[in-house]
Amino acid sequence: MKINAGRAGAWMLLGAMVVPSTALAQELSPEEAVSTGKVQAPEIAPVEVEEEEDERLEWDFRLTSEVHSSDNAGFRQLDEENGNQERIETDDRHTFAYTSIALGANYRVLDDTRLNFSASHSGLWGSDQIGGTNEYGGFFYVYDLNVDWTAVDVDGFELSAKFGRQAHTIGGTPRDYFLRDNVDGLTLTLDMEEAGRVRILAFDLYASQGRPDTVSFLQWHSGRDLVYNMRGETNTFRYGGVYENTDLVEGLEARAFGYFASIGGAGTGADRTHEGTLGNFSDNDFSWLAGARASYFLELDAARLGVYGEYAYSGGIDRKEVNIGVHDVAIDGQAFGAGLSGDMDLGPAGLSLALQYFRADGAQYGADGLQYNHGFVSMGGSYAGGLNMGRYNGWRPSAYVSRDGIAHGEHDIRREGGTQILHAGLGATLEQGLRLDLGAWMYQDTGSTNLDFDRLDAAGDRLPSGYSRDQLEAQQRLGKSLGTELNASLSYQANDALSLYGVGGIFLPGEFYEIEITRNAGSARGSVDNLQQFWAVSAGATLVF
Repeated sequence: MKINAGRAGAWMLLGAMVVPSTALAQELSPEEAVSTGKVQAPEIAPVEVEEEEDERLEWDFRLTSEVHSSDNAGFRQLDEENGNQERIETDDRHTFAYTSIALGANYRVLDDTRLNFSASHSGLWGSDQIGGTNEYGGFFYVYDLNVDWTAVDVDGFELSAKFGRQAHTIGGTPRDYFLRDNVDGLTLTLDMEEAGRVRILAFDLYASQGRPDTVSFLQWHSGRDLVYNMRGETNTFRYGGVYENTDLVEGLEARAFGYFASIGGAGTGADRTHEGTLGNFSDNDFSWLAGARASYFLELDAARLGVYGEYAYSGGIDRKEVNIGVHDVAIDGQAFGAGLSGDMDLGPAGLSLALQYFRADGAQYGADGLQYNHGFVSMGGSYAGGLNMGRYNGWRPSAYVSRDGIAHGEHDIRREGGTQILHAGLGATLEQGLRLDLGAWMYQDTGSTNLDFDRLDAAGDRLPSGYSRDQLEAQQRLGKSLGTELNASLSYQANDALSLYGVGGIFLPGEFYEIEITRNAGSARGSVDNLQQFWAVSAGATLVF
């Protein structure tokens, strides 16, 4: 069993094409973890046949230490001449280091029952912080904590169930922009061998909200504290499943999937009552998506070639307080992507090449300047880009279902909105253990507006309470180029367990950020004459055994 924190994408041809997988560790925002405390475990009958403990236990271990430095994540030069607020927002130069230790274990309790566990602890260097608690969800962040039970195992069919925290993804791509997350709940797997496999997300308690009450046997939620209990409609749930067949035709992998989320009464799930301030009911918002994905791999004597394509459509509703003059915001959009890759053995060296395209529909705004559509909304997938935009700024290529409803912010540093991505990667490996990777990403916003910018004053005068002209002016950015990201990494595999690496990246902002906005419209303000390139460098070592 591998530690979930360090898993590369399911499409392994592209997994290491730009940066070492260690540099992409903890892709799933550990600060969003929800702690449930401890409960008493039931007694388990011992295994009848004695076995050596090392035959029943599988485990792995990872320790990573990294040093990072970056500047201009907000794309603006340091400004100390125009007040404290400008100084705070533009002084974003950082240098820091951290160490992360992770352990994964798989223990076979009985022939049909396994216990899976993986967790990590991360701490910053300096000021004696490594051993203390941190913003990664407490002293330990838990990736996997579940029971895996094989209920039925006969010729041609197997039914298994997992209870608890576990990783869940659709699979079949290096970055799963539709769904890649940890779930807290129940999954079922129906394996029909050559007829395919069905993986069902039967129940995922995605977000826990409520009043700050207590439960007798367990400390209550660590989510948002609501004024009222919203008639019990306080949690966000996700359901769905994937049908996949990887054995029907040699080299062909086919998947069809569908998911549904009912959004609880917090964040955008309680807009009509302002999170319970004005009433005791949720918005009854929901979101769904469905689609298909296929890939084909061709094995040659000295090469492996791969191609894939994917499509998904999302629907639903994000209800608003229409009595004040705003619109309910629809969830109505599509996303699609394709990729091509190749690995070639050149004797003393290896060469990897990858091309990838992805596009998700962005937000739509009406002639009155008010939003009426989120575009495509995912269930919480991978971050986009490399070191700069993926790991540092945490860009998402579409809006998504979050723990606070629909997360959507195309004008923020941590961007969450419809994006078109064109990516190219080139990697070279030498027998001496050296690997060089180069990567480039071109980003473009996919939002649109029907607002007539020659009539901004009139449109601004008609805006409902809580909205400003600044938000209207920001819509001039929609549909424009976001910029280009360039990454390079050099890694050295010192031995079977230890790797050393260095990564550098730069983001060149596009015309989207040449239109300056106020902080009322977003945190990525941009600049007309002060736009800066965002650079970042990182170096580290990882021990895995």
